[in-house]
Amino acid sequence: VIASLACAIQLRAQDSDKPTESKHVRGPNGLEGWTLNGPLPDRPNEEFPFTLVIARNGRVVRKIEGSAFVWNWIFWSDGKQVAYESGPLHFGLVCTLADIRTGKEISSYDCFHGIPADAPDWLKALEQPR
Repeated sequence: VIASLACAIQLRAQDSDKPTESKHVRGPNGLEGWTLNGPLPDRPNEEFPFTLVIARNGRVVRKIEGSAFVWNWIFWSDGKQVAYESGPLHFGLVCTLADIRTGKEISSYDCFHGIPADAPDWLKALEQPR
């Protein structure tokens, strides 16, 4: 009985270390995306979006790590690109446009203090309220 109880406690601890998935968002051309979420050591009862996962037809094609978190994201350019906001809990936010196939950054803006009036369309779309 003690051994089985210890095994159950160990399995529960392992499960709590695994990230949870946000709601999956469907995109164009068989794409879908979601974030992997987990707690911080000093905030064990809250979950934060650490990683953006992009899949096509059920197969993961790209993972983007937040710096520190991925707060918001959208598919762009008919699913060839992804735009996302990344930053810490406070005092910083960078908006980035990346190529999904290569993972390379195409463009980025400091969007913590708002976006410029002449911002590109992808940045305006990313910053739209949802």
